[in-house]
Amino acid sequence: MRERLTGPKLVQILLVLGILSSAFWLRTYVNDSDDTALEKVNVDFCDISHNKCRVELGDLWAEARLQADKLQAEAPFQLAVTLSDPDVKITRSRLEGETMYMGTLPALVSETAPGHWQGQALVGACTERSMVWAWVLDVEHNGEVRQLKFLFKVER
Repeated sequence: MRERLTGPKLVQILLVLGILSSAFWLRTYVNDSDDTALEKVNVDFCDISHNKCRVELGDLWAEARLQADKLQAEAPFQLAVTLSDPDVKITRSRLEGETMYMGTLPALVSETAPGHWQGQALVGACTERSMVWAWVLDVEHNGEVRQLKFLFKVER
């Protein structure tokens, strides 16, 4: 049985199409500058896979280095960090995708000497030719939790 496209049905279709088009346009073209949830802190790019990198937070500094024969996805590598204050404790260590969301991966570290921490981690494979990852450390310093971030690039 064929139904005819009547005036009220056409108005309903055009109304739904207008709402969907407006929602698409708002989501795509309108820049909401008040939304700070997706903003990231600017971090200077110092690739810890090629250099020893230093991050300073007030009176606390940390130097990190990544060690691997050949840095590649899904292959374990060594991480090392030296903290300026031997009383600082790392409460959480993880890897996060910086250029693309890849979830959170654990980076297991333990204290080998006062102020010196070492561990092992690996990153997942990405569809991009190169990917920047962040080694994020939550540290407890003078009763306050601070966050340190070190960047490195993995290429296919």
